[in-house]
Amino acid sequence: MVAGRRIRFTAVLVAVVFALTGFSSRGHGHGSKSNGGGGGCSSSKKRSSYDSNSSSGSTSGGNGSGKSTPSPTKSAGPPAHAQVVTCAGPGSPQAVLKVTSDVDTTRLVNVPVVFQGAGGVVERTTVPVSLKARETQTVTAKMTRKDKAADVSTCVVGTIN
Repeated sequence: MVAGRRIRFTAVLVAVVFALTGFSSRGHGHGSKSNGGGGGCSSSKKRSSYDSNSSSGSTSGGNGSGKSTPSPTKSAGPPAHAQVVTCAGPGSPQAVLKVTSDVDTTRLVNVPVVFQGAGGVVERTTVPVSLKARETQTVTAKMTRKDKAADVSTCVVGTIN
């Protein structure tokens, strides 16, 4: 009785493995047209979108189209970066920034600057800067509320776009 259960278990296990791997006995004899499925596996479950571009009816590995799959491109970062040279403070309602282009083309970028104090954000501003390829410029970010310059303790550059 135990031997019968083992045989049934083995048969069920083999059937499950074949079902999960897409095994099919159809279309792999002499004179049939194969679409790259070889080895007893059905190609219908493994066909990629590239197979439809193939000019021949069969493939022998790869994606079958003769084309390489493009690698995903890395998303580009900001077009420039900036650092604070001097920050606003008592008697100086402006920050001086050094802005450098990180791209190989001329671009107009917006440099956001946050003037912060002990109580949080004192003021925000954005400075438009036209940069040539890989150029560095020194620019000034002026506060509109000059009377609040004494409250500023740090200047922070945001993400440039």
